[in-house]
Amino acid sequence: MSTILEFFKKSLPEKKEVTLALAGLAFLVFGWELRSLFYNFPAFALSYSVGEIFAIAAYMMSAALLETAIVMSFALFMAVILPRKLFAEGFSYKAFFLFVGLAAISIHLQFVMNNQPKIAFLTRELVIGLAIWILLSLLTHFVPLVKKIILDILDRLTIFSYIYIPLGALSLLVVTFRLLW
Repeated sequence: MSTILEFFKKSLPEKKEVTLALAGLAFLVFGWELRSLFYNFPAFALSYSVGEIFAIAAYMMSAALLETAIVMSFALFMAVILPRKLFAEGFSYKAFFLFVGLAAISIHLQFVMNNQPKIAFLTRELVIGLAIWILLSLLTHFVPLVKKIILDILDRLTIFSYIYIPLGALSLLVVTFRLLW
């Protein structure tokens, strides 16, 4: 049992690195959900009551919290299974650029995808996202000024995680309460 704990202790990134990556991810996911909520707000205002709009917002924020948890778990799983030097060292900016690459793919697919996308198209999207991730990670790793700027930005995004994550947890409680009663 202690060897398993030692393995995870060695392979997981530092707590500060995880916090910075989580802040960047929460900013991306919750920001996109809030953009979607405010984009649809005029239609919601015409069709729903205030309570129903708050319920829709609660569902959106709880979905954002769950999405954040799932994607962060995936990044931590990658940090465990990949060699430490490849992903766990510099985890905050490498994970953040992975999230940015995935977000770029997701946003692009929302605007260009038809009902039956071809495998070649999806493969090209994945290659573009991976190229973005690798290019930005290498640039940040080898240029200290870029690394400092990115880490400062991620550090400033932590304030949003202090707002978004409790908001998501409260929304999850509201959704759970609505589903049970």
